[in-house]
Amino acid sequence: MANSFARLHLLEPSQRARRLFWHLLSIGSVTRDEADRHDAMDKPGAHLFWVESGQGTLTVPERTYELRQGTRCWLVDMKQARTYAPLPGKRLVNMGFRFRGPELEAWREELGESHEFVLSDGEFSALRKVAQQLASLARRRPEGFEWEIHMLITHVFGCLFKARHLFSAPQLDVPKPLARAINLVMADPARDWRVPELADAAGASRSGLQRMFKEFHKGSIHEFLQQTRLDQARQLLCDERLAVKEVSARLNFSSEFYFSRFFRKRTGMSPRQFRESIKH
Repeated sequence: MANSFARLHLLEPSQRARRLFWHLLSIGSVTRDEADRHDAMDKPGAHLFWVESGQGTLTVPERTYELRQGTRCWLVDMKQARTYAPLPGKRLVNMGFRFRGPELEAWREELGESHEFVLSDGEFSALRKVAQQLASLARRRPEGFEWEIHMLITHVFGCLFKARHLFSAPQLDVPKPLARAINLVMADPARDWRVPELADAAGASRSGLQRMFKEFHKGSIHEFLQQTRLDQARQLLCDERLAVKEVSARLNFSSEFYFSRFFRKRTGMSPRQFRESIKH
């Protein structure tokens, strides 16, 4: 028997939803009796799913996951090639949804490289309930449904963060100079911060602040500043009213050329390519 996508509901998001919200591309169940390979897409997107029945495998570059029933789900980056395959003689039925959003890559970075999430019974029940609500909104499309979809997908990311223990409170008190430095950067993330300047404003020596970042933030000051600036760049580029040159100026780059070089080095694509990738 061939693979069946009959219970998959497809959506066409509005321009506003594409620019501002998490938005659904499809939702429903897929039945597979044979391997189903998908090439890498040139636009950011994600597929969140779990197994309703059967067994199989998910293969992505450099990794294969065992698919089976239980309180597990998988979040697949659609910019990677992937293959869903049932085990011989085992029909595989997956339930889930595909979606996009303007900050998807930043969320993926926070969640880490593993595609598999082990959930508690309560978290898994909540995920299934959210999927039912999303499916209902996709079918009925009441007024404001795209905003409701955005909020529900945000709730799903909260469940995934919890499963990764990313909400855990730090075990050690953060030194005041470090907290002050982080607060200064987050209050003015577009500023081209220099380490000596930041250390002086935080009331610490350069070497002392670097040591605190390494111990408590698990990285360097430079990496923190670069990542913060990149997150701001992605957010501004989602606003199509801003020219790339204006985004560059708002982030205090000396020229559009240097901004484009920074962005390409960090993401593998130019600002214009990134902007094009989130249009559809």
